[in-house]
Formats: sequence, structure tokens, C-alpha cells
Amino acid sequence: MLKKQLRFLQKHDHWDQAALKIYLKQIQPAFVKQVSVFQRLAESFEQTQQVGSEVYTQMYVGSQLKAKKKLRLVLRQLGAVVDDHGFLQLLGTHEFARNLVLHAVFYTAFRADVWQAYPGKAGLNRDALGQRLHLFRSWIDLQNIRYIRQNYTGSTDFAKLQKYATTAKIPLDLTTSAAFHNRSAQVFRYPQNMKVQISAANTAASSNFNNARMAEFIIDLDTRNFVSEWDAYCFESDGRVDSDPQHYSKKQLYQIANTESFNYGIPKGQQHDLPAKDHTHYYLDVKHPFDPQVRQLATQAFRSPQVVTIGGPYADLIKRLPDLVSWQKIPVSQRNAVYQEYLRFCAKTGSVPGYGGFLEQR
Repeated sequence: MLKKQLRFLQKHDHWDQAALKIYLKQIQPAFVKQVSVFQRLAESFEQTQQVGSEVYTQMYVGSQLKAKKKLRLVLRQLGAVVDDHGFLQLLGTHEFARNLVLHAVFYTAFRADVWQAYPGKAGLNRDALGQRLHLFRSWIDLQNIRYIRQNYTGSTDFAKLQKYATTAKIPLDLTTSAAFHNRSAQVFRYPQNMKVQISAANTAASSNFNNARMAEFIIDLDTRNFVSEWDAYCFESDGRVDSDPQHYSKKQLYQIANTESFNYGIPKGQQHDLPAKDHTHYYLDVKHPFDPQVRQLATQAFRSPQVVTIGGPYADLIKRLPDLVSWQKIPVSQRNAVYQEYLRFCAKTGSVPGYGGFLEQR
């Protein structure tokens, strides 16, 4: 049984010898104790088919394949194929591990390999693999959203996310700009959504990894629920996503336009944990390859506003949790006028303190 597993992992899943040694080391205790050997073999092998599981992560981190080959290996196992509408479909034999948390070691290791494989200003635009890696970010978002919704209780998505952060003892970051997630089809009035990233600072145990502001969520300021493309997409019977842009309504395109986006690079926000020369977020996440056609249509219909620092009408309302509480106390009929006052303050002072900070300084 073990021989068959090793042969499969090498020939079918394309793991190298270093990863296979990790697998052998992981199941060795069962042989030493001679207890439930076959059950341990079955359970361990099942984890090799679940991207991000404990066994899979050990094999991925321990593999001596070059970074680009490891990235390609994951996409191959998941069956990542770009369809006729430029949408990445996952049609492989593997799937994400259901217990894959937002700050998982696998994500940080995968992120580190993206840095190593795609350094410099060209970012992911360098080749076809880079294009698929860009599109793959959306599937990580889906895994993260499902994990929060399925494992935590709360009256809103944001309440569930806060429970996750409290349980994992990982702080949330609300300081990075949400301008690209407040796209509007009409004249921009005031922000409807805020951005939340986790974790606020690097909590990775290994010095080779950094998970700061890696996972991202967009929160509707009124409902406190996620704004996500995955609440708009329709799945077909074979597991594919219906990627035809013409099959989606304007309401659905709004969610697709303002959706979250997993970060390969490290956004700065108001944190001071990155050197000035670090531009990974811009090169890997902002200056990215083509989006699928459905998102291209969505971002054409819904345009992002220019930020106040360059004379635009946009300034983040939420930079910390008290800002959200203060803003929600403003009656809807008064919000446009109140926001214009806040915007003038930001333009005059050259700072964006958040609405609560504005009230304190006014």
C-alpha cells in the first residue's frame, strides 16, 4: 500500500524525492507503534490530495523543487485551466483542505515562492504561469470566505471574521485604502465599503515567511456583510463557474467589481513594518495581468474614484473600529453632507484619519 502511494505521489502528483521523504517521515510513527497502520496510511494519503492540509504543507515546504515548479505543481494538481472567457477553472483531482485557516503556513509558503519566482517590476506579467497565478488569487478568496462563514457564528460576516481574529489572536488591519473597492456606476458620493486585511502584522513563525495583510475582505458599511464576487457567480453542474459576462446582472457586476483580493505582495496602509523600497504589493497585486472578461466588464461599468491626496473625491472613512460605529450613527439623509465636510478636512490637512479621528480633531 505504501509503495503504491509513493508511486502515485511521484508519477501522478509530481512530487520530488525530498517531499516523498517528508511523507515517509510523517507516517513513520504508525509503523514503529504498529497501531492502525493502514488507517494512518489512508488518512495521510487523503491529506496529500488536500491542498494546504498538514501533510500537504509539510511536503510543499520540504520540497526542493524550484519556486516556479512548486507553484506550477499546485495549479496542476488543482487542474487550473483558463477558459474561453479568461476565467480560471479548477478541474483537478485535488481540492483545498476544509480546515485551511486564513493565516495558514501553506499560504505564506506559497506567497514566498511567488516572491522568489517573480521578482522585479514585471511581476506576474512575465509569463502564462503568472497569469494563472493572478487568477488563482480569487479561489483563495473563496476558500477564506467559506472558512469564515462555515466555522464561526455571528449576526454578520464581519462579526464572524472578528471571532476568527479573536480566537486566532491575530489583529485585523483596517488602514489600507479601499478606493478600488468603492467603485460606482454613478457620480461618487461617499464610501459604501471598507477593507479588512489579516493579519495586521507578520505572525509567521519562520523568518522566511511573512503573512502580514495577506487575506483580504470587503465589508459593506451598512450590512457588515462581505462584498464578494463569489456571492455573484453561478456554478454549473460539473463544478465550473459560469464565466460568461452576459449572464450577470448589474447588481451582480457590482459585487464582482468591488470584490476582495488575496495579496501576494504586502500592502503598506498605515503600518510601518516594511522598508520604503518594498513594492511587492504594487508589482504583484496592483500591476497585474488581465482579469477574466466578467470582471473586466464589471470594472468598466463601475469605476473607482480618485483619492483625495491627488484631488479626488475619495477618502477612507474607516481606519479603526470606532470609526465604523461613529459613521453608522449618521442618518442616511445626512451622510453625503457629513462626508463632504470630512473630505474637505482630509484635503486641508493632507491626512485621512478615519471618521472617528476626524471627530476627535475637529
